[in-house]
Amino acid sequence: MTVHLVGGFLGSGKTTAILEASRLLIKRGVSVGVITNDQGSNLVDTAFLQSLGIKASEVTGGCFCCNLPDFQRMLEELQEIAAPQVVFAEPVGSCTDLVATVMKPLAEAQGPSRKIGSLSVLTDIRLIRQRLEGRPLPFSSEVQYIFDTQLEEAGILVLNKEDLLAAEASREVLVKAQERFPGKKVILQSSRNPESVESWLGEIQAQSGLLSQSVSVDYDLYAKGENRLAWYDAVVVVETQNGEGRVVVQRIVDSLGQAVVGRNRPTGHLKLLVRHRDSVFKCSMTSAGEEKPEIPTIQGRRLEITLNARTEDGAMDLRAALREAFARALTGTALTWRVLEEDAFHPSKPVPYRRIN
Repeated sequence: MTVHLVGGFLGSGKTTAILEASRLLIKRGVSVGVITNDQGSNLVDTAFLQSLGIKASEVTGGCFCCNLPDFQRMLEELQEIAAPQVVFAEPVGSCTDLVATVMKPLAEAQGPSRKIGSLSVLTDIRLIRQRLEGRPLPFSSEVQYIFDTQLEEAGILVLNKEDLLAAEASREVLVKAQERFPGKKVILQSSRNPESVESWLGEIQAQSGLLSQSVSVDYDLYAKGENRLAWYDAVVVVETQNGEGRVVVQRIVDSLGQAVVGRNRPTGHLKLLVRHRDSVFKCSMTSAGEEKPEIPTIQGRRLEITLNARTEDGAMDLRAALREAFARALTGTALTWRVLEEDAFHPSKPVPYRRIN
């Protein structure tokens, strides 16, 4: 079993890349497992991957570095249950210092049945373009520190979502990134393009076992950056009328987007997973901007919506804004909605279980 870490900031497209890479490997007869990670619970990404038949488990309540024994236990359970040949591990999008706190401790404990492969860091090409051009990101300086540190420690730096820029503009960003990070492997990618992801797979296989250098991290500044971000997770049930599901979901997506992205709160990501009968639908929004999702036909009257929001905001303010958004979306209808579970908080200071320089 080879473990590949796929890091990068919130909204960089990590899960999409992992999903496409998993599909490609499975087609070749390679067994795959995925471990997702988050400070909260009720994770959209885990549920989405599982709904598509991917063997996925999760480490919740903190990042891999702070919950290293839980991460190791998940790896052991995956090995026992599914014996995957490749495991993609996706750390929290606001997590950094992965080489010293995750890769090196795991490499030290690896045996003949498990080895550490690579560390890829994905970044939204539009955000790194701003950074390389000296323009500030739509986040505070403390959050930008996390973003910058992630780039510094990447074994493979993936400029993702290249399809959202013109081809010439993407190449210009690539050249600037190569100049800014000499000696680092930097590639362009669109995670929705199988051929593009195929190239990335080739790179992580080539770098398997080559650990990146540990980076110097100011943990006080890192903690301030994490604390700037509010986490909100919820499971909401909406009872619709026959044939209204698609319209209802569109109204909810628009209202939630307005509540977070539209009110100028720096947004790492806003993710929704909609379960209806035996089907699921997922969409995401970030401060960098996304095309409006195309809502599919929704079957059934009962919708279960899992929501993960990560913004620079007060946790209780974010909770109130998203609850108001649900109510606003359904104003003037006879539809009912209720919150089954929810949690709103700010991450605590990261305290690695173990750190090897």
